[in-house]
Amino acid sequence: MTADETVPVHNFQVLGPLRFTLDGVTVALPARHPRMLLAVLLLHNGEAVAEGRLLEQVWGPGASSTIALRTAVSRLRSWLHDEARGVASIDHADGGYRLRLPDHYVDAARFRAALAADSDAAGLDPHQRMAALMNALEEWRGPVLDGAPEEIREDPAVQTLDDDHATCLQRLAALAISLQTPDLLLSRTRALAWSRPFDEPLHARLIELYAACGRPAEALMEYERLRSRLADELGVAPSAEVQRAYFTVLAQDPPQPPPADPASGKGWRHRPAPRQIPADIADFAGREKATATLLDHLGGLLNDPERPATLVAGVTGPAGVGKTTLAVHVAHRLMPAYPDGQLYADLRGTTAAPESPARVLGRFLRALGVGKHDVPDDLAERTALYRSLVSGRRLLVVLDDAARETQVRPLLPGSSPCSVLITSRHRMGAVGGAKIVDLDRLREDHAVQLLASIAGHERVAAEPDAAVELVHLCGGLPLAVRICGARLAARPHWPLVKLVALLRDERRRLGELSIGDLTVRDGLEQSHGRLGEEARRTLSALAKLGPVEFSAGTVAAVCGLDHTVAGDHLDTLVEAGFASVVGSGRAGQVHYRLDDLARSFALGLDPVRLSRAENGRPARLYRFGPRRTGPGPGTPRSGCAAR
Repeated sequence: MTADETVPVHNFQVLGPLRFTLDGVTVALPARHPRMLLAVLLLHNGEAVAEGRLLEQVWGPGASSTIALRTAVSRLRSWLHDEARGVASIDHADGGYRLRLPDHYVDAARFRAALAADSDAAGLDPHQRMAALMNALEEWRGPVLDGAPEEIREDPAVQTLDDDHATCLQRLAALAISLQTPDLLLSRTRALAWSRPFDEPLHARLIELYAACGRPAEALMEYERLRSRLADELGVAPSAEVQRAYFTVLAQDPPQPPPADPASGKGWRHRPAPRQIPADIADFAGREKATATLLDHLGGLLNDPERPATLVAGVTGPAGVGKTTLAVHVAHRLMPAYPDGQLYADLRGTTAAPESPARVLGRFLRALGVGKHDVPDDLAERTALYRSLVSGRRLLVVLDDAARETQVRPLLPGSSPCSVLITSRHRMGAVGGAKIVDLDRLREDHAVQLLASIAGHERVAAEPDAAVELVHLCGGLPLAVRICGARLAARPHWPLVKLVALLRDERRRLGELSIGDLTVRDGLEQSHGRLGEEARRTLSALAKLGPVEFSAGTVAAVCGLDHTVAGDHLDTLVEAGFASVVGSGRAGQVHYRLDDLARSFALGLDPVRLSRAENGRPARLYRFGPRRTGPGPGTPRSGCAAR
């Protein structure tokens, strides 16, 4: 699946809060009545919806003003023309209105199409079916039109979509059990089953999943809860399907002990399928293109006969940009494609004591069934045994926070069909054949979306300007935005402007960007600690220039360095995430800029008064000083002279 297929140019979304994205960018929706009108028409795309029904669902019971309806239709048509590039039209037909929009631009239609395609795919490989249905399930971001008025949420089309959602999970549960990966679907099936207390087929699958995961006691408890609920509220007994699942659990053989005693650490055990990936986050936002690229590389090439021996992908970027979050999210999406297991290791590459490959291999070998006393002492022997055990298995290895290539190489499987996903602040260019995805800070709309998912959508919608300023003060850094969202969620009485006011003070900004064990400063300190002494001095000097753009010539002049050495220092600061390339100017000079949070950090290392950020566009510094922005040649020069 390519990135273009994963993220349509026009994407109308109803499987969750109503949303529209254009080229991956979230577009502001129209005012309330045109917005709710769009929601109803999307539910019935291509069908005429009667005027009376639209009035009742959008304006409420008893509404009869056709003038208000026509005004809302006119405004919605204008919005579709201006904001959605005219991709859709609204016709008046059969005493109502009909939306004409290609189905592949609507998430609900794409989901239904995938479900229908699976109905005709009985002969396909179960791994392929499971991967396709898991991708379809990813269209769901929450309840259908979450936050819409009850009159819209009670539309029969919403109930049909909810039923299709349950059908999809039932099929996935059956596939997961047949592929011996029931744990992949347990939590999602449980969450949906509990929201549908009388959906007996779904609860039957949940009972079967519990049993397949080796949790028969919970399977029996689930049956008993369902039986009591049906008897107390409906006066009926469980269906034959539910009872079959129940009796299957009762007839299960008790778990057999392993052939060797794990506590003794001796002997070989069974070949388990490790599931070591950390939990995914519910408020994952943005990163559609990066996600699609990784899924396409690690999933799309899996069955390619010409694929390389081991697929390797790397995610790189500065501290706090969300490398681990993206890798974990992608690993969860890829689970159906790697039924033999997923290994995970935090390599602690940015700390003072990175993990040694030998220690990581020891944990991997024990997870793969090797007894504690059978793990070789020699690194080369551990690597050889590890590669032998994973050979021929569909296994995904996630190596998080890698320091350098030398730390990673012993952990790479030696043969297909294993794959590896690496995160690092360095590009890992020496790892042969790796597909590298560079992560930058979030776009404004994605950052606001992340803030809203944590602090509350209504709260952010009530203060849109403050939300935008807040994510700008965070520099679009996902970790900083997440911290702000968590602080606001912990203080529901705070308006957003209060936190904005705290962050405007550059001297205390980094101190405010902290909650619990989340802090922006730690990542910056780790990156700073890995810089050489000369690069640190260069960073400090550049921070004192203020929020400006500069070239290598500027750095050479300010720091008294040779031009080549200045360029090397800039490359080091870019790789460490303190500086970014922002463009090029006269004579092909590359322009750089310090990230605002990195500049605040660097200034905080010295007893230097923080310079105030200038309003408007930052100045640009060139080799002999700042770009002239004044009216004439008599304008005084500054910048490099501050040296």
